[in-house]
This record gives sequence, structure tokens and C-alpha cells, in this order.
Amino acid sequence: MSNIPEGFNQSGYAPYSDRCGPILYKRETREDGTLQGTVGVLLDEHHIGGNNRGHGGLLMTLLDEALGMNACFHRNMQPAVTVSMNTQFFAAMNIGQFLQATGKVTHSTASMAFMEGEAWCGDVLVGRATGVWKYLKPKS
Repeated sequence: MSNIPEGFNQSGYAPYSDRCGPILYKRETREDGTLQGTVGVLLDEHHIGGNNRGHGGLLMTLLDEALGMNACFHRNMQPAVTVSMNTQFFAAMNIGQFLQATGKVTHSTASMAFMEGEAWCGDVLVGRATGVWKYLKPKS
């Protein structure tokens, strides 16, 4: 596990994230007091696609998790769901690498967060995404 950067841990509350990853989460407080979330996964054999590289669906999943997490942080942990996400793929991912993604809100309204994010393996940018997340109404 030495390829996993410090501060990442498993959520334990999201069965999909545990099964497809396990996806690891990191939460940091910025200087301005806001939260920044990063998600990651240590690439293993079950993350590899038919071309013997990391599967693009896993990259999309990490970007989706990162953008959604940061949308929630932007609105004091108000849950948000993906409306749309556009992803670009730039470089291959390999077994043993740590893939990590983060995101930020570029604009928000009363019900939507407009997001952008990046995914990296070490110092190599492997993908980017933009998208829209809808804030859910609190349960009554």
C-alpha cells in the first residue's frame, strides 16, 4: 500500500465505491476554511480493460465521485446527484499506479452546481471532466 498517498481512507458507507475500487477518500481544509475533496484508487488487476490499461469507466467513476463530493462540500454537505458529465481521456493508466481525482465548483445556483475536475496518475494528467450536479432537497 506504499503507493497510496497519505490521508486517503476508505469510506465504508458506499457499497459501489467499496466494490469497484475500493475507492479511497481524502478531505482537506483549505486556508479559507472550505473543504476540498479528492478520491483515489490503487490500480489493480480488476481495474484493467481489454487493452491491458486502466479502464476508462473507472476513470469516469473517480471523476464523478470527486465532482459530486466537492459539490456537496460547496453546499455544507447537501447531497447532489449527477445531471451530466463530459469526460476527456488523455493518458493510459497502469497496474500499481495511484489514480486520483478532484474537482471544483465553477458556478452554482439554488439547485445546481457546475463543476470541473481533473484526474492524475502521479504527475501525468490522465483525464478531465466538466458537468452539472443537482442538489437534492433535504428529507422531511
